[in-house]
Amino acid sequence: MRIDRIRVFRTPLNLVDPLRTSDGIHQSRIATLIELTDSDGRIGWGENVAPAGVAYVGESAESSAHAMTDLLAPLLAGRDIDVFEMLPDTWWGIEGHLFAKHALESAVWDIHARTENKSLREVLGGTRTSIAPGVVVGIADTIEATVAEVERRISQGYARVKVKIAPGHDVAVLRAIRESCGDALVLQADANAAYSRQEIDHLCSLDEFNLQFVEQPFAATDLPSHVLLAQRSTTAICLDESVCSVGELMTAIEMKACSVVNIKPSRVGGIGAAVQMHHILKSHEMNAWVGGMLESGVGRASCLALASLPGFTMTPDLSASSRYFASDLTEPFEMVNGEIAVPTGVGIGVTPTEAVLSSPETQIQTVFQR
Repeated sequence: MRIDRIRVFRTPLNLVDPLRTSDGIHQSRIATLIELTDSDGRIGWGENVAPAGVAYVGESAESSAHAMTDLLAPLLAGRDIDVFEMLPDTWWGIEGHLFAKHALESAVWDIHARTENKSLREVLGGTRTSIAPGVVVGIADTIEATVAEVERRISQGYARVKVKIAPGHDVAVLRAIRESCGDALVLQADANAAYSRQEIDHLCSLDEFNLQFVEQPFAATDLPSHVLLAQRSTTAICLDESVCSVGELMTAIEMKACSVVNIKPSRVGGIGAAVQMHHILKSHEMNAWVGGMLESGVGRASCLALASLPGFTMTPDLSASSRYFASDLTEPFEMVNGEIAVPTGVGIGVTPTEAVLSSPETQIQTVFQR
């Protein structure tokens, strides 16, 4: 395919409730959408979900937007493209900028699937037509508030709950949740790298809560501490920020630093890289799941297609639109009987609504026009 036009749409997206983690409070974001148009007039959509201010895996919304429009988008302009070759470590010729690469590459995938007259799920080889999602519960001011939030999400039909933890907000919180909700609840804990090696004994004390896993307890570069914890704890260790490339995934596997991996296509530089990692983890018989980054419906659609692959063995962080947003940028994803349908329309199966595209709050930038 040849790309003849590149446009960027920026529009406010407010959260229903603030999401507090160990690294800050998320209340709103500027959704950054990419629209690519090929030489046959087909349109593909992608989303850059790099967080504002906080440089998650070295990339903030501000730095990612610059890289996307000024460095990477020109590489697509007027060029014949094969989406299967667009791997983040080789195709672009520029290191880093994984969120920006993912945004552009996912729009190319959308066009490719539309060209094939197939859904993205079909193109990727997905086998599930619906997915039972999990839900994330942030850090609240009180233990009682956290427990109440968990109970509310269970009542909404979520299959599992992942609770954000941090030093001083872990043992007592998890104990209260177990006492209130029982042992049958599939419960996970996400540390967002909030702990140090000196706290390994403390983290081992979480074993009593029968967690499905503890996610990213230590800094992204501190694989040795993850190895030590994996050796001493009976709770599975899941990696997130530590795995941003196939090379880092192989290192983590070889070191036995984890038994579970969270794959976020934005964090690893694209859908193609995420599929590669899926195949590797499946071949090693390791558990994997698809994580979320507060995507709008545009990003959520491609994540659901990815999560339909058979090697993603655990519940994804892909909640209904209403979990985070009063109004989504696409038709909302809704949970029915505890599951969300994987889009079946051609491409990613959704587009931003006309109300969003024509809103006076939406800023439109034409990056390239043939």
